[in-house]
Amino acid sequence: MTGLLTPLSDAYLREIAGYFAGLDLPDLPPQPAGESAAVIEQGRRLVMQGDAARRIPACVQCHGKAMSGVDPSIPGLLDLPRDYLIAQLGAWRGGHRRAQAPDCMAQIAKALTSQDIGALSAWLAAQPAHGKPAATLPAPLPLECGGVVIGMYPPAAPR
Repeated sequence: MTGLLTPLSDAYLREIAGYFAGLDLPDLPPQPAGESAAVIEQGRRLVMQGDAARRIPACVQCHGKAMSGVDPSIPGLLDLPRDYLIAQLGAWRGGHRRAQAPDCMAQIAKALTSQDIGALSAWLAAQPAHGKPAATLPAPLPLECGGVVIGMYPPAAPR
């Protein structure tokens, strides 16, 4: 992909991104959760509340209350297959996927266990998608995230 995109101007890349962002695609149906009720509840708690004792913020703190993401640089978490979510979190956890420093997702993924990743991925994949990305977050991000466009969101909360 790098070889294909490098020669393209920033203006053209924005035009391409705008085209795809403007598509009104149908939502995928939620995947039925094949895990136990306890595993699904563990996933729901991590997504909605996080785990303060392990310094894991709730997914909704960054990805928005509806988990549909925040424009322009925080993706939505719904309408994604469970296996895709597991693969992405596993890649961050294992250092195979990186974002601009400070890489907040790598920090979060490294604090998650394999069981945590499976549980939150199962819960997320079982939720119906709803809504477009939010324009802003209502509160500061819980961690500094280098890939988040400066000035687009409230600054990270002091630690």
